Amino acid sequence: MSDDLPITLPPVGHEAAADVPATSLSPELLAGLLADGDDELAAWTLRHALDESPRAVVFDGLLRDAMALVGERWRTGQWSVAEEHLASRTLLRALERIRPVLGPEHRIGPVAVLAGASGEQHMIGLACLEQVLAEAGWSVANLGADVPAADLGAFVGRNDVALVALSALDQSRLPALADAVKAVRSADAGRGIPVLVGGQVAADDATFEATGADGLARSMADALAFAEAARPTSG
Repeated sequence: MSDDLPITLPPVGHEAAADVPATSLSPELLAGLLADGDDELAAWTLRHALDESPRAVVFDGLLRDAMALVGERWRTGQWSVAEEHLASRTLLRALERIRPVLGPEHRIGPVAVLAGASGEQHMIGLACLEQVLAEAGWSVANLGADVPAADLGAFVGRNDVALVALSALDQSRLPALADAVKAVRSADAGRGIPVLVGGQVAADDATFEATGADGLARSMADALAFAEAARPTSG
């Protein structure tokens, strides 16, 4: 772990851990745990924050700030691409550890399809959104990274889908993102399925408009608000 910043590790005992205020859980702490590959303590940090704040708030705050630190330290040469890749992989494992506990009723919620545009390999945003929507009562089909537009359209056409959320980071993925939106429109069959896009590729209004999507999410809170506004009135 980098020793340039003072970091207080979580206590080992569960009783002692419960007494740690969530405000003491800093992005520096989480970034260090992720770069160390410690998904157990990273999950503890996130879970403890979730005890005091909604999932979207934790993901938009503590988690996002920690990954911003990881990116900054990689760009400045403080950490290598090895630490950056390890942090991303560790975070995905930590997220699996903090999945919301859901009852059988979540299986009958409206279906939200999540997918990365063709060529897109980043999955953290999709993994976070899957949890936020599932906790809000959606039945989520997370297709993951690098989904060809034709396959996305075929999946939407075969299923009773109420929302599609697409993600891409690099600007070079913009044509693929627009193709994915077109594929959903072609498979829509008059259902009027709303399409949401997120990720850095659609960070500004002009780029967003080029995708042809219905909504733009710059945060988990944005995505949740769009989804809830688009939620079918029945079923």
